[in-house]
Order: sequence, then structure tokens, then C-alpha cells
Amino acid sequence: MTEQRFPVYRPMHKAIRHVLFSSSRQIGLADFTDDAVIQEFLAALNRTIGILREHREYEDTHLHRALERKLPGITARFAEDHEEDELLIAEIEQLGARIKNAGEAQRVALGIELHERFNAYVGMYLGHLYREETELQKVFWDNFTDAELIAIRAAIFRDIPPGRRGALLPEMCASYNPDEVSLFLKRLRADAPPEVFQRATQTAERVMQPAMWAKVRARIA
Repeated sequence: MTEQRFPVYRPMHKAIRHVLFSSSRQIGLADFTDDAVIQEFLAALNRTIGILREHREYEDTHLHRALERKLPGITARFAEDHEEDELLIAEIEQLGARIKNAGEAQRVALGIELHERFNAYVGMYLGHLYREETELQKVFWDNFTDAELIAIRAAIFRDIPPGRRGALLPEMCASYNPDEVSLFLKRLRADAPPEVFQRATQTAERVMQPAMWAKVRARIA
């Protein structure tokens, strides 16, 4: 049996993929003639953009710097990816702002453009995630112990403002399998105040399919 190493990228990338796919679906479903829908949609789009920018910042600050300390230059291509990512996400953000201020007919045309641009962005981003999960993950495993990798992950968590630490919790619970959610909740119960654990379990129950939540509930009992 192959030894299981600490996964630097997989858990967070599962949640990020959920964000991307959910946002793509929401753009495709949006009625751009309805002011209430537009308001709700733009708030969700801004949340998605914020999550993607935060994720990129934490990778640059913690993961890339850790790799560069041992292997200077190893992250250059991925840094270029991140620069391209910001350009594309800024274009999407600008389209959202134009939709907010446009008339009804123009909103529909801009909505179609946003749907196309966002899905083009998703295609680019998925390739970037895969390269991180294969190329950079192997570099981490070849050059760091699991204890060192866990310490890097802990440093990322400490760097997240307390008010933002649960921001991705719904996406995590919606995209993790029962084993992963159970492990996450057990660690949270051991390390966090009871009220934090309670809120997390309530979120998991709300977003998970009933059959999957039943497995988690049994495993954390």
C-alpha cells in the first residue's frame, strides 16, 4: 500500500473547485432582467472573487515562500499563473460592475459575456490547480516532512483573520467526503471552543446530503 503523505493542496482545492463550479452555475441561471436577482448575484460574485484572491495570497505568502527558501526559482511559472489570474479576475470584477450600472437590455448581453469569460477563467484555473497538485505537491513531498507541511498549514490558518476563518466552511462541507468532514470536525472539537464546533456541525448538516451527514454524525459521536 502506498504511504499516504500530508496533502498540501487537495483539501483546499476541493473547496475552491466547488466555489468555481457553483459560481459558473449561478451565472448561467441568473435572470439579468431581475433587479433582486442581480443584487444577490453580484454579492455572490464578489464573495467568490474575494475567496479566490485570499487563496492566491496565502499560497504566495506561505507555500511559495517555503519552496523558494529550499529551491530558488521553483515557483516562477506558478507566480506567472497567479499574475495572469489576477488580470482575468479583475476583468470579471469589472464586468460585474458594468452589469450593476447597466440598463436591462445591456445587462442581458453583459451577462452572456460574463458567463463566457468566467467559464474561460475556470478552464484556465483548473489547469493551474492540477499543476499545483502534481508538480508542486511532489516537490513538497520530496523536500519537506509531514510535520513541516502541517506547520505551514497551521501558519496559514493563523494568518487568516478570525472573522474569516469560517468563510469557506460551507464549501468545504459540501465538497469533502464523510471521512474528510469527520476528521475536520474531530480536530475542531479538540482544538476550538465548543460553540465553534457546534456552528461547524450545524453548517455541515445544512449543506451535506442527508445520507452523507448521517455517516459523519455516526463517526464523530
